[in-house]
Amino acid sequence: MQKFLLAVFFLVSFAFASESKTAAWITIDGDIDGGMSDYVSRAIAEAVSKNPDLIVFEVNTFGGRLDAAFDIVDTITALKIPTVSLVQKKAISAGALIALSSDKLYMLPSSTIGDCAPIVQSPDGQPQIVGEKIQSPLRAKFRNLAERNGHPRLLSESFVSPDLGVMELSNADTVIYVNIAEYNDMPEEEQKKWTDRKTLVRAGELLTMTNEEAQHLKFSQGTPESIEDFKKELGITKTIAIKISWAENLTRFIGAISGILLIAGFGLLYMEFKTPGFGVFGIIGITLIAVVFLGQYASSLHNKLPLILLCLGVVFMLLEIFVLPGMFICGAVGILCFIAALATSFDASSLPGFAPKFGALSNLQYGLLYIMLCALLAASLPILLSKYLLPILPDAFTPINKVDLSKAYSPVENFVDEVKKGDIGIALTDLRPSGHVKFGDRMLDAQSRSDFINAGTEVKIDFVEAGKVWVVKG
Repeated sequence: MQKFLLAVFFLVSFAFASESKTAAWITIDGDIDGGMSDYVSRAIAEAVSKNPDLIVFEVNTFGGRLDAAFDIVDTITALKIPTVSLVQKKAISAGALIALSSDKLYMLPSSTIGDCAPIVQSPDGQPQIVGEKIQSPLRAKFRNLAERNGHPRLLSESFVSPDLGVMELSNADTVIYVNIAEYNDMPEEEQKKWTDRKTLVRAGELLTMTNEEAQHLKFSQGTPESIEDFKKELGITKTIAIKISWAENLTRFIGAISGILLIAGFGLLYMEFKTPGFGVFGIIGITLIAVVFLGQYASSLHNKLPLILLCLGVVFMLLEIFVLPGMFICGAVGILCFIAALATSFDASSLPGFAPKFGALSNLQYGLLYIMLCALLAASLPILLSKYLLPILPDAFTPINKVDLSKAYSPVENFVDEVKKGDIGIALTDLRPSGHVKFGDRMLDAQSRSDFINAGTEVKIDFVEAGKVWVVKG
């Protein structure tokens, strides 16, 4: 008896183990645009590399660009791994096309799917359905998905074309879907064969279904009460969530405000054109327009953030040196960019074995911690060495000059004593704020009292103090 129970236990355990599945989870939420298409393509490639049992697409969208939806659908239908779509709240327009491209469709309670007519904005600002040139390939795509997944073909077309009324005809053993015009052309005897006649889509309307209607019409496989119930029904015990990256979100954000950026960019260029020279208006205008046209490629930068921060740090340091010297703002921002680049590129797995490990810290937190420690050592060690070690080394082994300079004499002090307040000179170099100034046949170091002074400008000594010459514009 004990052996029999043990065998039953192993059989039950094997059955449960065979039903458990790992699912890669990809969330399609928000507008369907170029950034969303890039995200789904990357997420699918990443999911395939993890070898899951199936890929789940959680859909919640009002739709968006048709070309982006076609790219997503083509990527999904080319997969060899089983795919399942779960409509969370809505799969409208292009979202319906994406949801129906999976092998199976499930819908949560109170969710809807449908209404996929392509629309454009008319000159008066009102949305209008585009013509047959766009509707025809879209209907063909829906027919293709209907044949692939066993959905009613005519109903699939009624997602797209508002002039396609559909009736459901049924009798004891048959259910068919026909065009209302086709039904009206039937002989009366043929019409009487059908005991139940129901209009599903009236002419001039588009098919939009609730979760119950989608299940009744054989589009949906079921309506689980929650995501957890959905996982139990499919035997999913482990999920691998593949989230959208910051770069893909950036691409979507730029696309959403591209119209505003273009208007602002061209407006600033017009202002630059109306003002003499080339200045800040032109720089900002060109930058905004460049962001619009280059923003579509930003999604490929999701794993290049350290490189971007490093380049920004170099740019800000160059601005500090050559454009805005002495302001320190660009320099501080550049240093912060360098620190962020080091922190984001840090990998805790590369630490030596003797380095302490903190399991609760992320890679970024590890990076910041070790950068702070390294900075502390870099600042403290030279100070300690120069103060306590180098002074006690023999003269031949120390870089410190031990000669007493308290009585040293500088001939420059005589030159300074020979000039006085009110003397006029010429700036030989830019004073930002210090530089070289020529007074007669003598050249002295001088400092500006106020604004930066360009080379060649006439200056006047404001006062002389402690061997320093302070000047203002003459």
